[in-house]
Amino acid sequence: MKICLAQTQSKAGNIQENIANHLKFVERAIVYKADLIIFPELSITNYEPQLAKTLATKVEDNIFEPFQMLSNEHGVVVGVGMPTTTTNGINISLLIFQPNKERDIYSKQLLHQDEEPYFLAGYKQTMLTIKGKKIALGICYETLQEDHFVNTIQQGVDVYLASVAKSNKGIEEASEFFFKMAKAQGLPIMMVNCIGTCDDFVSAGQSAAWNAKGELVSQLDATNQGILIYDFETERSEKEQLTIEKGNASDLDSLFKIYKAAKETLEDNNIYQWTDNYPTRQIIGNDIESDVLYVLKSNNEIIGAVNISEDQEAEYEAIDWQFNQAKVLVIHRLVIHPKSQKRGYAKLLMDFAEKYAKQDNFTSIRLDAYSKNKRVVEFYKRRHYFIRGEIYFPEREYPFYGMEKEIT
Repeated sequence: MKICLAQTQSKAGNIQENIANHLKFVERAIVYKADLIIFPELSITNYEPQLAKTLATKVEDNIFEPFQMLSNEHGVVVGVGMPTTTTNGINISLLIFQPNKERDIYSKQLLHQDEEPYFLAGYKQTMLTIKGKKIALGICYETLQEDHFVNTIQQGVDVYLASVAKSNKGIEEASEFFFKMAKAQGLPIMMVNCIGTCDDFVSAGQSAAWNAKGELVSQLDATNQGILIYDFETERSEKEQLTIEKGNASDLDSLFKIYKAAKETLEDNNIYQWTDNYPTRQIIGNDIESDVLYVLKSNNEIIGAVNISEDQEAEYEAIDWQFNQAKVLVIHRLVIHPKSQKRGYAKLLMDFAEKYAKQDNFTSIRLDAYSKNKRVVEFYKRRHYFIRGEIYFPEREYPFYGMEKEIT
């Protein structure tokens, strides 16, 4: 069984945007073949008690249907934080989406005194069973109340999951408590926290997993979104904290090695897309100097890059583009290190580029894809890029497709 913690940053009250962000992390968890993914306390609305009455809804609300669809399609259980309405008031809840099952809910049973003006306590403990493992859920304040914790795990629990929204001080207290409880009870514990401003404090991330000996298995940092996956069969963990930022001169050596490794892998597959004269170290350096090269980092290690600019190759003039008079963005030199390929990272870079285009009012994106790199051509077609013609570059036997997508 693999459990994934999704450390996220939500925007206060922006349910639709927060759901979209959540779905991206569910997709990342699916890539890692997680069986369960859990988000922080009140993650869909952000932890905002004063907004809860306005934002609260029921688990059956259609806005949550994308979670149920992903759960059904990929066999993953998803738990997201949301204020929910009851007959008498509002609960702090985890909404649970299980494959082809009715949606479930767990509501926080012990409230902090600061929450009592806004919320009512839940009244029952929800358990999940995945691959024969019984999983108990807890939400923030109650997870650090020893009597409540012990009573919960005495129900034959194999794993305890804490969904929280805590400041750095709160994380220090939680880390000490969960270390003690995991060791004393011989029970693995996982805690997922958010980052960014919540109500009147700053949440400090550091989502973590402790094994049954109380040992800290893995932990995310305090400032970035990301996922932490713990495999209970192998007792191994993986984490992924992705950032996309502009490259700088100090990145050049690493970037050139990535492009070189990618070129060699292509050639191993008889795809002669790049040559010894393209892309060169100088070309990559020029991209950095021109401020148009964006790098993808995972846990602070560069694993990919893309050139996003308005610069078009001279060969593009031969193409009958559909948006000739429009404001056009161009994608060049998209690369993912071979060791990190087939994990959806190219998709993330293209999502970033297309969002960039939309925010800056570009009306289309152009790029070229080597006609013999069938997998890449199909990748762009699935993203609704259309072939407008063929381009020939020096030292290549076969053409590149000039491809274009409208940005709306």
